[in-house]
Amino acid sequence: MFPSPQKIIVAKSSTLHEFVEGLGADILYAYERRVIVVMVNGEHLWPSAQLRPGDVVAIFPIITGG
Repeated sequence: MFPSPQKIIVAKSSTLHEFVEGLGADILYAYERRVIVVMVNGEHLWPSAQLRPGDVVAIFPIITGG
């Protein structure tokens, strides 16, 4: 459920949500449950944001503690 930190370069135009959806059910589930952070070119964007080829998407788990 917690994917490892990774950077992915966008190959074709899509929305951020469509891009995350294309990465697989586990990453989509974690994204929708807000247990991972997804940033595009160093910025936190809305799921409806348009991605362009060459954009860099960084995915990493949220670290929590108690």
